[in-house]
Amino acid sequence: MTKFKLSLILVIATAFSIPALAADTVVKRVPAGAVAFHFVYDLTLVPPPGELVGYIAFIEGVDSSLFNGLPSKDTAHFTVRVTQPLPPPSPLPVERDPALVALLFPPGGQFTVFYDAEPTSRDWSDPDTFSRGVPIAVFDESALLNTMAFGPFPGIGMNVFSSKLVESTAINFNGQKLDFNRMVPYGVTITNFGNAGRPDNLGAAGGGTAISIGGNVR
Repeated sequence: MTKFKLSLILVIATAFSIPALAADTVVKRVPAGAVAFHFVYDLTLVPPPGELVGYIAFIEGVDSSLFNGLPSKDTAHFTVRVTQPLPPPSPLPVERDPALVALLFPPGGQFTVFYDAEPTSRDWSDPDTFSRGVPIAVFDESALLNTMAFGPFPGIGMNVFSSKLVESTAINFNGQKLDFNRMVPYGVTITNFGNAGRPDNLGAAGGGTAISIGGNVR
């Protein structure tokens, strides 16, 4: 084999390998029904209608830590905040036991994911500290079912709703391109589980999971 032929083979091999390497740096689409991200949240009910904020602890496909140090609200690079509250709910009678409550919130809510390259101390009672940085994804919420069982504090509560992705801005995070429009183009279905929202305005807190919604590949 001549040096020219060998050089030509190397050039062709390099040409095919460069796109593959570039593709490996992109966070790929999450399959339908798979977990897209996990987060923890806190709902403050004073003043009404309340503010829900939280931080993301896991994003499918992201290889590096989502925290600048040990995991906490203060070190999280990605946060969530409800930026458009849901309309008032309709109570759904369950049975006569007043400790059981089901509420149906109509569509109309919205939440935003924020990216903060240099996270600092945050305060659960100050929602603005969870919307620092840049917004990278906005989701419109569908109808939400809130089910609560009251008992000795704190009780338990669960929310289920789907959300359509309406805005997305790509960022580079530790060498990976992260774009929610590529990752979850059709949105997510979210389940939240935590303590019940008490009528004495003590609020609620818990964890949530976003599941990728299916659809045709873009």
